[in-house]
Amino acid sequence: MLTYEILEDNEILATNIKKFRGELKESQFDFAENCGISVEVLSLIERGIANPKLSTLQKLSAYLGCTVAELFKRW
Repeated sequence: MLTYEILEDNEILATNIKKFRGELKESQFDFAENCGISVEVLSLIERGIANPKLSTLQKLSAYLGCTVAELFKRW
């Protein structure tokens, strides 16, 4: 059951990051650079493959002006 929940959380995160990045009209390269993460990590997150570190989630949320919890919110 836990594995399914992690996969679901990764899918929610992936959807939200893609949505936020699209709203900003930024390329993956620009978004990653502005967040202070690598393009490779961003790509993995957006595909729902990565289990990002807390520090990565904090960088994303700081750039987007939201909380880490909001990155996992179902909109």
